[in-house]
Amino acid sequence: MPIAVNDVETFHRALLMQSGISVAVIDAAGGILWASPSFLHYFSGAGEKVVGECLSGFFHPGVKGRLDYLLNEVLEGRRIRFSEEVTMVRENGGCVGGNLVGVAVGGFEGGPGLLALWQPDRSWAVGVNDGDRKVAVSDMGRRILEGVACGLSTAKLASRLYMSKNGVSYHLGELMREFQADNRTELVSRAYSVGLLKVGTWPPAT
Repeated sequence: MPIAVNDVETFHRALLMQSGISVAVIDAAGGILWASPSFLHYFSGAGEKVVGECLSGFFHPGVKGRLDYLLNEVLEGRRIRFSEEVTMVRENGGCVGGNLVGVAVGGFEGGPGLLALWQPDRSWAVGVNDGDRKVAVSDMGRRILEGVACGLSTAKLASRLYMSKNGVSYHLGELMREFQADNRTELVSRAYSVGLLKVGTWPPAT
């Protein structure tokens, strides 16, 4: 059962007491009802520009479709939570990769709402003029990244790139180490955050 939210103001105050949490409350229509100061920090503290807007609109267009799908799944009662690696686009045009967790909450007119917890990966935040982060990736590495972002398996990548599966696995392991990524989704998110992938190759197929 979704968490019950009977007193939204009390709920907000309780969240504010937990320092550093980036959280937004989403109403039954998918709009941002309230956001914590930490969440607003990523939009230069512009609370009036955030309230009432669709949550997915603050993330990169390449992940918007997937995020809208997950939000609708929760808001329409087909699931009670989701967790997804996504890339936020800041007001200044910079990007921040991280994890977005959505949890169903009750007490809203028109149906269930949603509590969105944003967990930024600060070590991979990239600004518009950030030229300090350099990641060396070979041409083959880029082609493998694009294939991974499109959801290709190791076997399909090997066939497409005329390589052995062991060769693909070796390159993937090198990419994982270079990007300090624990899985393929995180690898693609971080590759996008430093500009190595175009919008059309995100999100990876599931």
